[in-house]
Amino acid sequence: MTTGNARHRSAVIRVAGLVRVPRDGTPFQNRRSHDFRYEGKPGPGVVLGLLFVVIGIVLPGCGGGGSGESLTAQYQQALQIADSELQVTQLLRVAEKQHSAGDAGGVDKSLTSAADAARRIRDAGGRATALNRIGMAMARMNRPSDAKNVFREVQKTAGEVSDAEARSALLTRMAYAYEKYLGEAREAADLLDRAEQSADQIARPEGRVEALLEVAYTHFGLGHEQQAQQRVERTLENARGLEDVRKRADSLASSAAIMVKMKQADAAKALFQESQKTATEIPDPLSRAYALVHLGTKLIEADMKGAAQKILQLAEAAADQVADQSMRGPLMEKIYATRRRTTA
Repeated sequence: MTTGNARHRSAVIRVAGLVRVPRDGTPFQNRRSHDFRYEGKPGPGVVLGLLFVVIGIVLPGCGGGGSGESLTAQYQQALQIADSELQVTQLLRVAEKQHSAGDAGGVDKSLTSAADAARRIRDAGGRATALNRIGMAMARMNRPSDAKNVFREVQKTAGEVSDAEARSALLTRMAYAYEKYLGEAREAADLLDRAEQSADQIARPEGRVEALLEVAYTHFGLGHEQQAQQRVERTLENARGLEDVRKRADSLASSAAIMVKMKQADAAKALFQESQKTATEIPDPLSRAYALVHLGTKLIEADMKGAAQKILQLAEAAADQVADQSMRGPLMEKIYATRRRTTA
């Protein structure tokens, strides 16, 4: 039986894995709007924000979900978080709880405060991402007018984002929300076209493939089957045209995993086989092993764990040919970690 302290430790461990890149509930990543991690050396604001989050988990009545604590108290505590990105995340969590409780006034306050916090983020990409999350939350919570106002800010801010990969992701997620929650099909189509144009500007060839896959799968998630298929074909053309064999194998595997989600099992199976054939042609055993691990990971995502186990055996065989122990050690750890997922 799990004790209360064990649960608290588990919760703290989860909080310690904070991610700065939000996951917004889009269909292509199975993301949750409140998932985040923090990478890099934390500054004082982040440390303070984490302290509030951890205290809220460990001490009932002092934050984030203790049994006797009101949602108003949780809202007030979230306002004390110094780091704006963490504050946005906490306020969105409170807003979700208030929405479930039918507290419309509380939801309005939390979302408004979250938007204010997002606007304080200096980095244009971080600000646009945070506002995008808030706009999606507003759309889900039946606040279409507020959502559209925030999305207009996102579009304006997206123009300041120099990273084409980040810009494409922003526009893709916003397009999904516009049609899924706001019923604005024409606006969604325009945003997806702009997302595709941004994808074409991505310098990394494999990054371009990933962005186009997101556009394709978003079309599929919105019921645009013809447009989705056209984007898939374009993506495959890009993937097969990659000169780097490792990147080609990886991109084919990623495309196959998306094809599974798009209910095209036969096409996905053929792509997985093509990815395997491409990976096994990589002369360097280290690179070949990593390509096979990536393929195994995508097979697991596609719920093809038996096939993944066989691929990981090939990866381990390639790893045995890596003479440099400093390179082989981390590779074997990755293989073992991926293999554990086949039995989970």
